[in-house]
Amino acid sequence: MSDSAHERRRMQRCEVQEPVTVKFWDHGPREITALVQNASPDGIFLEADRALPQHSPLELVFLFPATLRSPGVRFTCTCRVSRSKSPLRPGKFGFGLSIVRTESERIVVENPLSGRLGENGLVLADS
Repeated sequence: MSDSAHERRRMQRCEVQEPVTVKFWDHGPREITALVQNASPDGIFLEADRALPQHSPLELVFLFPATLRSPGVRFTCTCRVSRSKSPLRPGKFGFGLSIVRTESERIVVENPLSGRLGENGLVLADS
């Protein structure tokens, strides 16, 4: 059988290599860093250094830095584990996640030195 015959996804995934913070509950609040391998509007496959609890909701937090043309963005999605592959290779665990909810917010950094910057963007020293 071809790979497409085994395919159960409703939407095509995009290959990415994006770090993400994973927050979950495992006998107390936990937080780890993982690597997203691919994503679609309704699912994510990520690789982590440890097993994740099967029945705990996961919160994934992506931070996209500001650029000259756009502000920084904090993108958060609540997921549940749909499937797990362990281990992918020694010390690495894979997880297929279904996205339950998403939200995003712009990251606005207040400049405590506003009004003290020169034309070139450098901080002006006191004279």
